Amino acid sequence: MFDKKIEKTDDIQTIKLIGDLDVYSEDEFKSFIEEEIDPNKDITIDLKELDYLDSTGLGMFMNIYKMVNDNDKKIKVINAKDNIEKLFRITDLTDLFDME
Repeated sequence: MFDKKIEKTDDIQTIKLIGDLDVYSEDEFKSFIEEEIDPNKDITIDLKELDYLDSTGLGMFMNIYKMVNDNDKKIKVINAKDNIEKLFRITDLTDLFDME
């Protein structure tokens, strides 16, 4: 199961990811990125309720990073569980994402 929510304010958008972000949820999340995310606002991605992330999901994070970075905006990842934070560390994505 995968779900996502977005909350927007004037200058920041918070994306909450829930469940498993993997190859099976790729198309749904890709459409969400293209349709819902404003590349001209900073992004916070809240992973408090994300239980699993695979390489396909990491690729989606890279798509968001590129979109935001191309517009000189910031992206922050918060509340990552240990298994997901470890995945960011071993792939050196902690160099690209501000992790809290």
